[in-house]
Amino acid sequence: MSDTTTNLIETQLKEELPQVFYPWRRFLARTLDLFLYTIIWSVLLAFFLHINLVNRSNLGNFLDSFVAIAMMLVLEPLLLHLFRTTPGKAILGLAIEMPDGRPLSYGEGFARTWKMIGPGMGYNIPIYNFICLWKSYKLCGGKETLPWDESISYTIKDKKWYRGVLYVASYVTIIAVLFTIIAAQMLPPERGDLTVAEFVENHNYYVRLLGADFGNQYLREDGKWEDRKFDGTVYIGTAEIPEYHFTIENGNVASISFAVEIKNNKEYVSSYDMQMILASLAFAGAQNDMGLFSKIPSRIEDQIRNHAFQDFRFEEAGITFSCNTEYLGYMDAPSYYFLLPVENTPENYFSLDFSISK
Repeated sequence: MSDTTTNLIETQLKEELPQVFYPWRRFLARTLDLFLYTIIWSVLLAFFLHINLVNRSNLGNFLDSFVAIAMMLVLEPLLLHLFRTTPGKAILGLAIEMPDGRPLSYGEGFARTWKMIGPGMGYNIPIYNFICLWKSYKLCGGKETLPWDESISYTIKDKKWYRGVLYVASYVTIIAVLFTIIAAQMLPPERGDLTVAEFVENHNYYVRLLGADFGNQYLREDGKWEDRKFDGTVYIGTAEIPEYHFTIENGNVASISFAVEIKNNKEYVSSYDMQMILASLAFAGAQNDMGLFSKIPSRIEDQIRNHAFQDFRFEEAGITFSCNTEYLGYMDAPSYYFLLPVENTPENYFSLDFSISK
């Protein structure tokens, strides 16, 4: 048989393979799949890497989209091999298999997904990806087989109305899961009455979550600050961190406080709001009133941040938070969270007493 005849037969077979020429249905299926991979990655970020999803930077979100695509490249071939479909495709009644009816092997599925990521999605490169998506839309809408589907059978079971309802419900559920993950991040690992060591575990959890910077110092299990072993990193301008003082009742922490006093300092004084917030969340987060979608953490943070270098006293979750601040010879700049010494003043003074107690 000549090469020309063989090519004609292959072309005829490709044209006879069933294909799904519904670009929007295919696009929505893939969008849902990508959203699912994003949720899986978000779980890893939130609970294993302790990265705050709310404060995720634009660059971080951009990199996350590449991770989701990488997960799709690994997981989608497995799903196609095992089930002939993916969650998004299944909801919209789509299925993929080889012309002889067998499921794609993992290698065949991997090759198809990789081609789709390249010419189909433009490798997620901004602008280029929209160009590729538009070209794919035009090809599919024009009933032309997409390059990555030339050797496979792509079928649609039906177009019943309930599939659209199921798709919307699935999307809403995924969004609800994402919000639940974000809310769960604000719950510390230790709940109920706290020993000093458990308070420290909660404190250090929030340090990682909120990205607090204490230079080369860390809070030990006994609640004392200590310098880390020198690792070659040089920290510039890190102020001394005041020690926590604990009141213990029946082996558990009943109150926490720290005090600061500075005299005749010619440098600026930074706010201690982050240390106050961390201690407050570590203690209040353990209380029964702190639920999954509680607004307590945001209210605590707002109260402290909105009273930089000011006295405050408030209650949340059965805990009293108080701070008394005095200063002389400093220029108030609370919106920048520091005090500047007044020029030519004979002396200056700053003191802060912070406490949280049941």
